[in-house]
This record gives sequence, structure tokens and C-alpha cells, in this order.
Amino acid sequence: MTRARRPTRTLLTAAVVVAACVVVAVAVVAVSERGWDIGPWWLLSLPAIVLASAAPLYLDRYDDWLVVGTESCVLVFLALTVDWPQALLLWAGGIVLAQAFGVHRTRRVFEPALSIASGGLAVAVVATLDDGRFGYAEVLTVLLAFTLVYVVEIGASVARVHSVAVPAGGALASRAVEVVTLYAVFVGVNAMGYVCVLLYRTESPWALLAVVPGLAIVLVAVKGVTRERETARRLNVLFQTATALHSASNETQVLAALDAGVRQLGKTPGSGLRTELPDPTDLRRLFISGDEVYWLVIQTKGGPPASTLRWAEALESIAQQAEEALSRMRMNRDLVANAQRDPLTKLSNRSVFLETVAAEMVSRDADDTGRTCAILFCDLDGFKKVNDQFGHASGDGALIEVARRLSAELAPDVHLARLGGDEFAILVSSTEGEQALEERARDVAETVREIVSRPLQVDSRAIDITVSIGVATAAGPSGQASVDDAADLLRNADIAMYAAKRAGRDRVVVYSASMGVERVRSLELVDRLRRAVDEHRLRVVYQPIVSALDQSLLAVEALARWTEDGEVISPAEFIPLAEDANLIEPIGTLVLDQVCDDRAQLDRALAPDTAIAVNLSAPQLGSAAFVAAVQRAVDALAPHPLTLEITETGWISEELIASRVMERLLERGVSFAVDDFGVGFSSLQRLRRLPVQLLKLDRFFSQEIDSDPQSAAVLASMLEMAAALNLRTVVEGIERQSQVEAIRASAPGDGSALAFQGYYFGGPMSPATLVRWEAQRSRTASLRRR
Repeated sequence: MTRARRPTRTLLTAAVVVAACVVVAVAVVAVSERGWDIGPWWLLSLPAIVLASAAPLYLDRYDDWLVVGTESCVLVFLALTVDWPQALLLWAGGIVLAQAFGVHRTRRVFEPALSIASGGLAVAVVATLDDGRFGYAEVLTVLLAFTLVYVVEIGASVARVHSVAVPAGGALASRAVEVVTLYAVFVGVNAMGYVCVLLYRTESPWALLAVVPGLAIVLVAVKGVTRERETARRLNVLFQTATALHSASNETQVLAALDAGVRQLGKTPGSGLRTELPDPTDLRRLFISGDEVYWLVIQTKGGPPASTLRWAEALESIAQQAEEALSRMRMNRDLVANAQRDPLTKLSNRSVFLETVAAEMVSRDADDTGRTCAILFCDLDGFKKVNDQFGHASGDGALIEVARRLSAELAPDVHLARLGGDEFAILVSSTEGEQALEERARDVAETVREIVSRPLQVDSRAIDITVSIGVATAAGPSGQASVDDAADLLRNADIAMYAAKRAGRDRVVVYSASMGVERVRSLELVDRLRRAVDEHRLRVVYQPIVSALDQSLLAVEALARWTEDGEVISPAEFIPLAEDANLIEPIGTLVLDQVCDDRAQLDRALAPDTAIAVNLSAPQLGSAAFVAAVQRAVDALAPHPLTLEITETGWISEELIASRVMERLLERGVSFAVDDFGVGFSSLQRLRRLPVQLLKLDRFFSQEIDSDPQSAAVLASMLEMAAALNLRTVVEGIERQSQVEAIRASAPGDGSALAFQGYYFGGPMSPATLVRWEAQRSRTASLRRR
């Protein structure tokens, strides 16, 4: 069924209003001619009409009601007991009063005008056919008259509310049953009016009082039936709307089902989903969908007002169902998005990136265009240190900013993805051949390096980072095997990136087959190193640290060494692998335990006040197990002081500083040194905040001090700085006597706070060798004294 067109409704309303006016006008003219010959007590019919109007009969439609008034029982009485003009005027007056007092079924003009016009038709039929005598003829006349009233009111309402159409499915039969049922109730109500007529004729007017209780019961019953039917209707609307909402597959369908449900619930022209602010008298509920604001509106005038399920409860239930449906859709949409996007940076994730690369390779192969795509594997250098120093929140902010810059500044035809952690991948394609592809890949890589190298402002902090980039193309160099799937291509780019890391970081390296061999060796070494750590097969050697004043032994530094199947693996190779594989902490614990085991031999070479230094990375201080191992080592090595050498102060996070774990270890007798100062993340600002007693200057500053005046000046300034901070200093990398002399010449003070470490004095050695070395030094010193 479709809503009738507005011109048709307007014409029909106008026709009904004109008919009602004609009825009233004819009655007024007839009364003026015949006179008003009934008593004033007949005016009691007016409140009777008003009260009966409060209990109409409803025929439920989709978006409106068809209404038949029970007040026609009063009209039956008036039509058969008084002259027709007087009956019409009393009828019209009662309808107008019902409209004025708001107890009529609607405030629209159409329904009261239709009641007056149909009442005029009924009175005309009765006046024409009734002879005033009780019998079948009179009963049939009344039945005919008020059947016409029922048909006219139903027909006019249908014509006004809907155009003529057959309901879908089996609705027509059920609607017919409801029409007939309402007609039967309508006839029964009007029969009460005819009973009143009989009592009035055969008894006195006072006998009508006996009918009042029965009429009241009928009217209450009608309202009760209406109430229960309305309750059932509202519950059915809620069920159907909930089903439609949770069957919807998109937001548009949800809004359509919501609008239909509210309109069907309210059944008034203004009910439904609205974007404009509703009238204050309407029942309304705010509903937000995304960025759009809607109002669920029910105009409560014009329909059955009574139900055990209140309008507000029903409206709230529909709104909650719609919100749940939208929430479910958004959750599903987010799940799909999360399956395809990195949740932090909103870039494509690894799986989507690999699918994109595979599709690119397939399309290029199908076009027979040769090698035309490449992958850039990008890894931010030292990003773990950013997390440790500034916290993970700042690290996430830095990743988001890097992703934003890359997305905004790289060419739109490259595909950018975040693989996880601080790793990004970029797909570059070219249609101009192999050489053009490599050139473009390098250009994009250099652009990425430039973008990442700019300082990042995160939480009012400036963060400087670099990036190592590995490049792999969809085919190897000429004469080598092709990479036939995306996973292999990404793996090759990853291998090239690791080569860039090993070459010094902050650079671009293009994959070659030899890198694959190196990568396989690295992976094998990690597995072998893990087993070696588990089986305690790493050994510890000790390198002397001597005083610059008299070359006496001040301390020894414990260093891990690894020999596997007769092969001596350099610390420069396995320590970075241990860092990447999270093996640094177990290696540090192993070194501490081994130093404690070597205590007996070390006592033969070391004076009681000679310190023993052990390297660690700052995050190890955040491990309760490692701190416990340090405390055990302090007790086991006493009276030898334990010094912990931290490779980078930048690794020390704000959380670690706030925990004061270093101060607690300091109270236990542990000293702290900063190793390789002057490179990496070391900074004076952080150095001043830490309980550090010793500064070890990297070999970079001493290797040319005896030949380069600039190097000498730099080292002299660093020694002056250490003296100003009241820090003892160890200069590493001493290999020549000329270095010793140059450092002594530039050192402030008498050199009592200065020490040397390097092969000139002694390299890393086993405990037994250290004993022999110290014994040889003692004999040499004794001979010199002689």
C-alpha cells in the first residue's frame, strides 16, 4: 500500500468538511422553521457524546488507524426520539465539544467533520424510512442507517490514509476479519442506543438511568480491548523492528528499519526518524549514527493513548536495538579493518602488503613486462633505545609520526606498510625496465632516509633516529634465479636490511645472493649461541685497567668470549646477534656467575681493592632476576669492588631512573661506569642525573691522539669535562707509548683520576694468564726498584 497523494487527501478533506457544514446548515434552517420543542434535559446528550468519544473502535493499519466512534449509540437514540433537525444539532454540538475538550479520537478536522457528515446520513435514512413504530422494519432501518455510517467512515478513512491497494501476502484475509469484528462490536454498541429508545418509549425517561451502568461497562470494555490490542501491536512492532535491525547489512538499512519501526509504532504523520528538532510536545529520543544526529519522534496525539507498554519504553527499546545493530556493524567493520590495517599507524599490515606484492608480480608476469617491482625493507635504527629512554608511549608517537610523514611525502603510486615493531616495507614499481626500477628504488630509499632523519617532536621531546633500508627486486642480478613469490622477495629485502645494519646503519643496501649466505650464518649463529648460553659454554677473559699515574693495576674488565667447534667467534659478531635475539640478559648473568667461579684464581692476581668490571645493558637493571644476581655477585666477590659498565646512558629509561635501583645497588657497594662514552645516545644531560663514578672514553677519541692535533684537543676537552663532573676516567684503545704520553700531556691535574686500557698494557686474558701477567709485572717493578 502507498500513501495517498496530498491533493487527493486535501480534496477529500474539503469534501467531508463541506458535507458537515451542509448538514449543520440544513439542521439550523429546519429548526428555525419548525422551532425547538424539546426540553433542556435533552442537552445531557452532549456530555454523553463527549464521554462515548473517548472510547472509539480502531482498525490497525501500517502507518495510521482507521477509527469508528462508539458515540453513534447516542445518535441512534436521538434519531429515533426527537425531530431530525434537533437530533442533528445535538449530534453536531456533542462532536464539537468532544473536539474542544480533547477527548475526541483526533485533533484533525477530518474525523469530526466525517462524524457529523455520516451522522447526517444516518439521521436522513432514519427520518426517511422509520415510521416511529417498533418492529422489524425499524430495526432494519437502524441497521441500514448505521451500517452506512460504518461503511462511510471506513471508506473515507481508507481513501484519505491510503490509495487503493491489496495488502501483501495473507494480510487481506486477516484485515477482512478485523473489519467484520469491528463491525460486530459497532453494531453491539449501537444496539445499546436502541435499547435506550425502547425504554424511553415504554417507560419514563428516568428508566434510561438503568442503561447507564451497562453502557459504561461496554465503553470500559471497548477501552480495555483497545488497550490490550494496542499492547500486543506495540510488542509486535518491537519484535519485527528488532528482526529487521539485526538483519540489516549496512547502516542505511539500519536507519530505514529504524524509521519504519518508529513510524509503525507511532502511527501518526510526524512519527519516525527525523533530522530536524521535534516539537516540545512530541515524545522524542536522541539518536546518533556516526557524525549524524537524528531524533526518534512519536506524535502521541491521534492514536490509542492507552497501553501497558508505554511509548517511552517502546521508543527506548527500538533505539537500543538500533544502537546494538550499528555497534555490531562497526565492530565487524573494525575487525575487517584491523585484519587489513596496522592498528597503530593505520598502514597496511604484513598480510595485506604480501598480497599486494603478489598481485603486482602476477600482473607484471601476465603482461610479460619483466622485472618491474621492488621491495624496500626499512628498520629504524636503535628504536628500542627510544622506547627505553622516553617510554613506549613516546615510541608509539614516533612511529605514528614516521608513518604520517612517509604517507604524506612518498609518491602516491608506492605502497607503504608497517610489518611490525619499527619495521616498514615499501613496494615500488616501474614500467621502464630493470635499470629504471633500481634507480627509482634507490631514489625512494634516499627519500625515506631524509624523511626519517628529520628530528621528531613527540610529547615536546626532540627524537633523532635514522633508518637502515634493504632493497630487493623481483629478480636477482643477471644470470641468477628469479624470486617467484612475495614472501621470498620480502625475505631478500630483510636480509639486505640486516646487511645495512652490519655496515654501520643509516644506509641503503641492495640484496645480493652472498647476503643470503651471511643471513643464514647469522641465524645459525643465533641458534648456536642460544645453546651455548644454555650450556654455559661461553668463557670469561679479563683485560687490565691501569693507573695513568704509576701504571698500577686498578681493575680488570670481564669480557665474554665464544669458541664454537674450534672457531673463535668475535664479540663484534655475536654481541649484536645476542642483542637482537634478547640473549644479553642471560649472557650478563652467565658472566657474573663465571666471575664468581673465577674468584679463587683472581685473588692470586688482584689486590683486595682491585675492582672487577662487568658489562651490561641498562634494561637489565629493570630485571629483578638480574639485580638479584648482581647482589649475589657483590657478596661473592668481596672485598673486590664490583663495577657495572653501562654501554649507553641513553638506554636508561625515565622509569628506571625513578625506580632508584642504581642508588640501591650503589649502597651495596656497586660502582657504575659509562662505557664507550661519546658515541651513540650518551648525553651530558642524562649523565648528570645518574649515580655514575667512572667515564670510559671510546677508542675513537684516542686512536689518533698522537698524530692529529684536533683529536688531541677533543680528548683534552672531554677529560676537562670529566674532571668538572668529578668523574674518574678510563681512556680505551691504548696501543702505543706515544698515546700514553699525549694523553698525559693533555690531562688536567696530576692524573690521579685517569686510567688506561688497551693492548699496550695487556689484552683480554684467562684467569691463569692474568696471574702470570701480574706476577711478571711485579718482578719487573721489583727489578726497576733495585
